[in-house]
Amino acid sequence: MRPPAIFVFLCMAFALIGSSAMRAQSEAGDAASDLQGTWQLVQFQGGDDKTLVPSNKANYTLTFGTDGTVAARIDCNRGHGTWKSAGKNQLEFGPMALTRAMCPPAPLNDRLPKDLGFVRSYVLKEGHLFLSLMADAGIYELEPMAKDEDGGGVVKGTATFRERMALPPSAVFEATLEDVSKADAAADVIGSTRMERPGNPPIDFEITYDPSRIEAEHRYAVRARIMVEGKLFFTTDQSYPVLTGGNGNEVRMLLRRAGGSAPSESGVGSDKPAASLENTDWKLMSLSDTEVPALPREPQIVLDSETKRVAGSGGCNRVMGSYEVSGHQIRFNQMASTMMACPQGMDTEKAFLNALNRAKTWKITGEQLELFDADGHSVAKLESRYMK
Repeated sequence: MRPPAIFVFLCMAFALIGSSAMRAQSEAGDAASDLQGTWQLVQFQGGDDKTLVPSNKANYTLTFGTDGTVAARIDCNRGHGTWKSAGKNQLEFGPMALTRAMCPPAPLNDRLPKDLGFVRSYVLKEGHLFLSLMADAGIYELEPMAKDEDGGGVVKGTATFRERMALPPSAVFEATLEDVSKADAAADVIGSTRMERPGNPPIDFEITYDPSRIEAEHRYAVRARIMVEGKLFFTTDQSYPVLTGGNGNEVRMLLRRAGGSAPSESGVGSDKPAASLENTDWKLMSLSDTEVPALPREPQIVLDSETKRVAGSGGCNRVMGSYEVSGHQIRFNQMASTMMACPQGMDTEKAFLNALNRAKTWKITGEQLELFDADGHSVAKLESRYMK
């Protein structure tokens, strides 16, 4: 008995639909393989034959994730959106959420975010990525992030500090590239560099790394420090993101003084100079004589003498605020933190912020800082983070 014609027609229709779906899935997978990674802008060739070339290619990047997400860097702004591929060499971007920082004027800053919405196809040629706009309006040419001669990735940086001082001959500059994706785990070092006698700033450096260790969905940052005779002299006190999330492979870093050379009043008569209250990285040791437990991220603060701002970590979130000092009196103002939830350390962080808000006086003995409330009770004890 022959099956009804309608049944045969439906079977053929479902087969065609299934075949089309499989083909679309395969082509989307090809696009993900083609596009994955971070690309920096080489130039834009307009339909009117006008060419726009960025002054710094690394300031204009696209990072494609295999999950259909895309991160962009457009000069001093960052953006996040989506991408999809409906067929071979086809490409469309979804709406791009972009920060609104005031960058120096540049033709590409306004044009690139708008043009992404008109991209409809891409081509890979000689390792470069070409994005074509609708109606032959132009083509964007991009290249992978810089690699060294051995095929490894390279992060280039410049480090400086505000103080007008010469580094001693024994100074050593160190910089590391780290995977900082996990808030509850120690950062994974991807690459590092070390320079003896780096000279005076600005200090130019390069960190080579294995590109196969870079994941588009992860976050990476560079840290740096200057050591003198085994003791920390200068260090970074903020995050300097690179590579993914729309960040390029170049970074400019401002290092902060880690400790003062002049003793505080309470250090007079001790065997060695005391650490300075300001510009020292203070690690929290105890709260109201209760020892602070070991946490994945150390609770610490730095008091910036120039801005009178406080910055650091509560053990989970970044903490920030301002402070006032008069002699041995101290007052912390508008202390706040970011709102990330962590599996541990939240109670310590809350108690740390409470202690700072209650602090009225301070005392330094050697490398240890103690804060007291209005009644003279100790509310927190901290230690110079890099004491030897």
